[in-house]
Amino acid sequence: MPIKQPQNAQQQLQYLTHIIWQTRPDLQLLFKHSASEAFHMWLLLHGRNEYQGLAEVLPKVPLPLLEQPDEQAHHKTTPCLTRFMRGIWQSRPDLQAAFDLAQPEQQQSFIRWYFLFGVNEHQLENYLSQAQLTWLLSSAYSDVHLPNILMLVWEQDPALQQQFSNPKAPEFLNWARQHGRKQYPLLETLTKVAERQHPSTAAHGGATAPKRPFGINLIGYANGQFGIGEDVRMAALACEAADIPFTIYNVAPGKEVELAASQADQHISDQLPYAINLFCTTGIETARLAAVEGQKLFDGYYCIGYWPWELPEWPSAWHIAYNYIDEIWASSRFAYHAYIGSSPKPVRHMPMAVNVESSAQQTRRDFGLPEGDHLFVFSFDFLSSVQRKNPQACVKAFQSAFPQGNEPVGLVVKAMRAEDNNPLWQALQAQAKSDPRIHIINQTLTRGEVLDLYRACDCFVSLHRSEGFGRGIADAMMLGKPVITTGYSGNLDFTTPATAALVDHQLTVLTKDDYPFGEGQHWAEPNIEHAAWWMRRLVHQPEIAKALAAQGQRLMQSAYAPNSVGNYYRAVLNTL
Repeated sequence: MPIKQPQNAQQQLQYLTHIIWQTRPDLQLLFKHSASEAFHMWLLLHGRNEYQGLAEVLPKVPLPLLEQPDEQAHHKTTPCLTRFMRGIWQSRPDLQAAFDLAQPEQQQSFIRWYFLFGVNEHQLENYLSQAQLTWLLSSAYSDVHLPNILMLVWEQDPALQQQFSNPKAPEFLNWARQHGRKQYPLLETLTKVAERQHPSTAAHGGATAPKRPFGINLIGYANGQFGIGEDVRMAALACEAADIPFTIYNVAPGKEVELAASQADQHISDQLPYAINLFCTTGIETARLAAVEGQKLFDGYYCIGYWPWELPEWPSAWHIAYNYIDEIWASSRFAYHAYIGSSPKPVRHMPMAVNVESSAQQTRRDFGLPEGDHLFVFSFDFLSSVQRKNPQACVKAFQSAFPQGNEPVGLVVKAMRAEDNNPLWQALQAQAKSDPRIHIINQTLTRGEVLDLYRACDCFVSLHRSEGFGRGIADAMMLGKPVITTGYSGNLDFTTPATAALVDHQLTVLTKDDYPFGEGQHWAEPNIEHAAWWMRRLVHQPEIAKALAAQGQRLMQSAYAPNSVGNYYRAVLNTL
């Protein structure tokens, strides 16, 4: 089984720096750009404590910042003041008060403090340059071996100078061996650190993966109540149905995502026992995990990115993510073409499983919905971009289809994590207030409750601008509901003229603010009047709605049921 090519340490650091910068808007506000010295100071002083990937790679790379002399370094001080030392001084008011670096003697005292105390306080033992290590371990005298580090200790401590008037004396060396290491921790670690090298081409990984049993480690948001969390839970069902050994490595989502227990919990483990890692996350999140978790999720595993993507091209800013996987599984042909244009790794079309067995036994009454009306339903998550999901189009089409206001119809808009200050959401609420037939549900429901809501309604509507897969559409079709949907993007794998009411559209170019990394790409603008025509038609000609629903359900059951998808998985995995 071939695995991804090893990255040398310098490449790893470049990748991680890019990943951290791109995923941290707070740092982008603090620093001018990712190449700034101030940002690299942050990586060294703080970033390595937040990102395991940095902690692993930084000691392996020669870092000019650690050795470059400061502009005000005094020529008589040895070793000299570096830019990194000054960075620490600038970050600590106590050091600025204690040492005036403009004065040569004070500068020398600060350098002494740095080696004797600062290195330990900031956990910099692995970040001493080779030149600094050599100097610290070299003898301060030619006639007796007294390492410079011990000379610094003696110069620092007046009590030692009084006790040992001559630092060359054997008594001082004995004191250093017996007591000095407790007072100055650097003495304890310095000899070990001296063995460390800075190989600029240190590789991780290898030509082949170590022997591990057949199976998949599913990596994703097992408890996250959002669409991509459902991806890993459905992958688990597919593996279970096809008797593929698997475990789930749970990733904590952001604070804005609610958590809930599920059947997947019994499979969660912090171990990665199988030979293959399947990342049921976005490509961006896979790269971020490389920074946060380090190489334990990648080294020696065959890594597959089961990455959703909703636009025609994978963004060039994140081509770097390809370095962390061996191949990509695209859940739709639309996503397949988005990756195949730029991926240096193999790309496979691999559908996602759809299962709708879950139920909370809720009805229209539980949701506060009218019993006799013909109800259309649309569900979306603000985390998935309100512009892309386009709920306003559903409202406009509904009101255009039934303009009188007294028709026995209704529109249910199920939202999650809506932002009160979002203009689009405010406009949607205003429309709902002016039309009692529009019912807004803004809360996080369990999986069973969401499916019960779909069961309680007559038709699912999605006038999205683009979908990577279209799980809500797929769920509704698996439930045997007719769907009205934009005839564009990932859903076209299963929404055909025979299985769904496809809405005409025009392609429009995205601006910078429309979608992350989407500027210059395009998506669909669904035709409101055509959607309204479909709404009227399915209400007035229920036999058409029934035929579409039946055909759609048959397609979903044959191609997207967990056992079908699981068999696809197994067929591919057996070839790796």
